[in-house]
Amino acid sequence: MNIGDDGSVAANTLNIDGYSDVDLTDETAALYANTITVSNNAALELGLGQVDTHNMVLTSGGTLDVASRDYVLNSDLNTGYTNGITDNAADYGVVGLNSDGHLAVNGDVAGNYKVRIDNATGEGSVANYKGHELIRVYDDNADTSASFTAANKADLGAYQYEAQQQGDSVVLKQDGLTDYANIALSIPSANTNIWNLEQDALANRLDNGRQAQNGMDTGGAWISYIGGHFNADTDTLSYDQDVSGVMVGLDKSIDGNYAKWIVGAAAGFAKGDIDQDSGHVDQDSQSARIYASAQFDNNVFVDSSLSYNHFDNDLSASMSNGSAVNGDGISSDAWGFGLKAGYNWKYNQSGYVTPYASVSGLFQDGDSYQLSNNMSVDDQSYDSMRYEAGINTGYTFTFGDQSFTPFAKIAYVYDDADSNSATVNGDDIDNGVEGSAVRAGLGGQFNFTKNFSAYASGDYLGGGDVDQDWSANAGVKYTW
Repeated sequence: MNIGDDGSVAANTLNIDGYSDVDLTDETAALYANTITVSNNAALELGLGQVDTHNMVLTSGGTLDVASRDYVLNSDLNTGYTNGITDNAADYGVVGLNSDGHLAVNGDVAGNYKVRIDNATGEGSVANYKGHELIRVYDDNADTSASFTAANKADLGAYQYEAQQQGDSVVLKQDGLTDYANIALSIPSANTNIWNLEQDALANRLDNGRQAQNGMDTGGAWISYIGGHFNADTDTLSYDQDVSGVMVGLDKSIDGNYAKWIVGAAAGFAKGDIDQDSGHVDQDSQSARIYASAQFDNNVFVDSSLSYNHFDNDLSASMSNGSAVNGDGISSDAWGFGLKAGYNWKYNQSGYVTPYASVSGLFQDGDSYQLSNNMSVDDQSYDSMRYEAGINTGYTFTFGDQSFTPFAKIAYVYDDADSNSATVNGDDIDNGVEGSAVRAGLGGQFNFTKNFSAYASGDYLGGGDVDQDWSANAGVKYTW
């Protein structure tokens, strides 16, 4: 039932029951009754009108809907069963408000109530919501007591909030990130994961070249598949990521300066999917690299690389009220480097052990953007460093003109991207990751001829904020 312009209803008692609604749609609409009972999931929507009663009863899920009004209810408020808190499951009422609404009750208040926050928005800083008062009870009767609990969580700005009772008040309590904020803040870390897979693929190409069948890598053309699954969990954000892509490269052998050099260039193309709850991101990455590897006469080697990456990300998520959120064309550019040094010790003509240490870094620009629900992200530049020390070992089995080299690796890895944060709706939110991890991997290279070989490997890396549950690298190489 709607009560509109200059409309009024007057009665001694009014029962709103069984999923029905009474809506005061106009400022001149009025409802008068000594007792108003809202029960069995029915609702009294204040709208723009006025309610005059001595006793408001909300029971069995009956709702008083305040919306965005700052409303004063000069009436008793109870659930019709007791004068206080009860374990009776049917003895509860619902108060519905938007985050900018407020209800003050001047009267005796008793019973159990669920407080429902009805709106959702990407706008607003923490200061707009955290601790904001929703309900204030002015009850001087010592014989009555009331309990207010949260009916739901609402997406407000970057965080979820729920109602929390604090004495005679009910305020907004801040919980974790919303799905859309969590997935947006995860993008830079997930971009770094793609770059790390590409760095690993290049490292595999150079490592395998050092164990070439004829004892010398002469350079050539190579192509490699990259893929992996990541799981991230920090105090702030969490996500799962799947990546697949391809790298192609050309390089050449050069002698000089007491070393044998491999110099080359590579391009990478990868796609990723980031998921967490309703949040999802489609990733596209393109990269270009130049690299060089020097192996000296004493079997010490140094590998180095410089890279450029461009990342494009399309975001989608759902809000607590069911509305869709989109963010298309979230792009960033990044520059990276890699430096690795080690000793390639061959304890006989077939076996080798290679201890090594490496450092690498990726530096992404700050791409500002706004989601469709008006959540804004600014100043999201992101720097990541990785430090690694480990051992590769393998043994070559020859079969005439062919050979097979199984190999294994074990390493300690430390990722340092902890100092990163993003500005969301004016608030700084930490989205860095860090942690120590162990890398373990197995693989093999098959040399069909002295010029053509194929290789494949798989790694696990776990222990830090981002676990690499698995990664795969498989490719072929043709030497000149």
